[in-house]
Amino acid sequence: MKLNINKKSSSKFHKNILIMFRGTLTAQIVAVVSSLFIAKIYGSEAYGILSVFIGISSILSILNTLQLDNYIITSKNEITRSNWFNFLFLLIPFITLIIALIFIPLNIYFPEKNIDQNIFILIILSAILLSLNKTHEYFLTSLNNFTTISFAKILLVLINVSLQLILYSKFRVNGLIYSSFLSLLFVSFFFAYKNSNHFKSIDFNIIKKNIEPNKSILKYLLPSRFINNLSSQSIPIIIFAFFSIQEAGIYFFSYKILTMPLFIISSSISSVYFERAASLVNNSKKELYNETLKIVIFNVTAILIFLILLNTIGIYILEYILIKDWDNLRIYTLILSFLILCRSSFSSVSNIIVVLNKNHISLLFNIYLLVVNISAFYIGYIKNDLLYSLYVVSFLGGIGYLSLVFYFLKTIKKNQLHE
Repeated sequence: MKLNINKKSSSKFHKNILIMFRGTLTAQIVAVVSSLFIAKIYGSEAYGILSVFIGISSILSILNTLQLDNYIITSKNEITRSNWFNFLFLLIPFITLIIALIFIPLNIYFPEKNIDQNIFILIILSAILLSLNKTHEYFLTSLNNFTTISFAKILLVLINVSLQLILYSKFRVNGLIYSSFLSLLFVSFFFAYKNSNHFKSIDFNIIKKNIEPNKSILKYLLPSRFINNLSSQSIPIIIFAFFSIQEAGIYFFSYKILTMPLFIISSSISSVYFERAASLVNNSKKELYNETLKIVIFNVTAILIFLILLNTIGIYILEYILIKDWDNLRIYTLILSFLILCRSSFSSVSNIIVVLNKNHISLLFNIYLLVVNISAFYIGYIKNDLLYSLYVVSFLGGIGYLSLVFYFLKTIKKNQLHE
């Protein structure tokens, strides 16, 4: 009987992955094709400004949920999930406002490179929208409604690309920022419509009781993911501050092209894997290990093939399309390929950290990444050459990701023996 249940559950797992993959693949095909044309007409400076916009809003979006959105997935009953879902809609704007007041002085740290006030307001609002949309996604994940999540990904890209083209004639530099914000806003309305029946009053006693057994999320996962996001998203910001906005744009575009297939795979698998792993961890650790290993092998193989094609045939196509204003694109892409390949081994299964309650390991790893990045850019700044920084970030960051995936595979296998 247990075998039949496991087979049925596994079949549902793979079906949900297929649903997510179709939606994400469609969205990313549109994004890839359009991004080449968008990059050509907007140029590296506009992409540099966009990278700073996305970097700061992404960092803030990690903080303003306090990572409590994870409770929606890990909660065992519908009432608890519903309470966390509604509670976060109060918490996110409140925390964002506090962070914004703290962040304002940092905006004038570099007087010659400070962020325009209107853009700064859009950064704050985008951080709120990113967190609200993630809360919607997690709640839909808990309901196994992956069709809606998949459609939202397509909708986000289509709206964003359309607005990028429409706004270019009037906003030659900031058009990418305005389109990014407006597309997030439209998708937020879509999610709110889909989840409208689940907006209810909050039982704060349930919220209070649920925090204690899951306090490691606040203690370890929050600082861990903040440091991780800070390590990755702050790179274009640092390049902008210490080098140039054009180099920040080239780095951002290179990284975006490199991570597109990784994003397709991770977005398709990670949410489904999170729900599946949370179920298997108490029922069948052997199956959890097997499915985790299969995902890791598939990811690395797929990304390796893509990176080989990109750095041989693909780079010539990119340079032919972009023509000018994108110096160093070839070398940036090649250097960062090692980091992306190693990251692919862990990205789709990263939620195993929460499932196994190993949030302290995540914290240690992300402290390591932050130290690597700070050291790398200090070296690059001293040498007055960004390439030194990228070599260090790619090699040491890649080694870190490989170590992390081997640790968790070993941990799952060890737990499997005690079943």
